[in-house]
Amino acid sequence: MTAADSAPKHGQARRDELRARVLEAVERQLRSGATYAEVMVNDVVAEAGISRSTFYAYFVDKTNLLRTWYEDFTQVILDAAQAWWSLDGTATKQDVRGALEQIMDAYRAHPELMTATHEAIGADHGVREAVDTAMRRYIGGLRSHIETGQAGKFIDPALPAAETAYWLQWMAERGLHRMVHAESEVGQERLAEAYAGIVWNTLYAPTRR
Repeated sequence: MTAADSAPKHGQARRDELRARVLEAVERQLRSGATYAEVMVNDVVAEAGISRSTFYAYFVDKTNLLRTWYEDFTQVILDAAQAWWSLDGTATKQDVRGALEQIMDAYRAHPELMTATHEAIGADHGVREAVDTAMRRYIGGLRSHIETGQAGKFIDPALPAAETAYWLQWMAERGLHRMVHAESEVGQERLAEAYAGIVWNTLYAPTRR
């Protein structure tokens, strides 16, 4: 370990380190069966090894912590989605599936926090707005891909781009949210194949016939 490694962290680095520790503690409690409403700050800080005063110095409350995490997670999903939205007319169904699996993998990494986010939507305006903003960004990115594909003649030109993006994204959001539970019943491979089939047959297949 270098001197830089052992030096105390400050500012954003300190905040990021604390948030990671706190979120890990929250995820462990959620995995044990607690709902996000049942997770208490006292228990989280004790498990994370920090004081309540330290927690509140960096986070307004536990919902603020969740909202901040989700806003960062949104960018992770957008980055993963670029593998899909960058596909062109040479893409095969397997290419589409591979791109969609990157999105599935990103969702699969934090199922408990995703469940907590959806739980908090009904009770917290900030979380609800963060999710709505994320969905607008996802839908906007997919709409741009559809319009690009229609101009390039590799996506069905008959589709209304905005409305198709809206339906595909909201269906996917619910499916991805439930994915971890569904995988135990039908399997990861079958879910990936079904997701790819829906997207391929909706967007690309009509131009390949």
